[in-house]
Amino acid sequence: MCAAPVPDGQSPSRPRITPIQWVGLAVLVLLLANSLGLLQLDSPGAVSDFLQSQLPRFIAIILAITVHEFSHGFVATLFGDDLPRRVGRLTLNPLKHLDPLGTLLILVGPIGWGKPMPINPGAMRNPNLGWAMSSLAGPVSNVLTAIVTATVLGIGGQAIAGADDYLTAFITVNVLLAVFNLIPIPPLDGFGFIFGLAPRAIKLALLPLQTYGPLILLAVLFLPPLRPIVDGFIFGGLRIIVPVLRSICQCNPLA
Repeated sequence: MCAAPVPDGQSPSRPRITPIQWVGLAVLVLLLANSLGLLQLDSPGAVSDFLQSQLPRFIAIILAITVHEFSHGFVATLFGDDLPRRVGRLTLNPLKHLDPLGTLLILVGPIGWGKPMPINPGAMRNPNLGWAMSSLAGPVSNVLTAIVTATVLGIGGQAIAGADDYLTAFITVNVLLAVFNLIPIPPLDGFGFIFGLAPRAIKLALLPLQTYGPLILLAVLFLPPLRPIVDGFIFGGLRIIVPVLRSICQCNPLA
């Protein structure tokens, strides 16, 4: 999830899913559901039990993605870019920010994502700084949201029946979403922040990474020799943020 730059004079294209892609998506969903034990015929209540236990996480991911993507667009408009408003993305309506595939994976797997927020750095008063700050806005908004939620939990969220599960899940998802998106690999926000502030010569050197970034990201996520890089980055970020949250809510939201 990131702020996706759109060239001047162009409107963001709306991706279309072909019938073959829908079939592949259905197969993927079935495989994930089977791996989670949701297709076991001898457990008729497995689906309902799973959904009930995972409901706090589902809601937390959807709301966290909405805050994340809205913040990208909001900061872009502060720099003079009206593209997020023109395409109807400057809203807190989750339906405007959810990606079909990303949403389905939220329901059956441990990951999910939203539609990238279209921005136009060329329309900003300071394109480089605007691009960087718009990219950074998503993770920062998730950290601030986690802090506010931890404050509510610390003040009295646990006294509300069932609220602590939802508040804790919301804190956890926001923190993980923020730290993960700060990894400096395209299309994540950490790369957008660095790219926006980089001198022109470095921008030109980094351009090829935008093409191969998703493949690089998949490699560091799923290839065992590279996974320690991501784990080290995420654990390092958590070591900074988690103590602050614990001191606020007097609890361990990421336990």
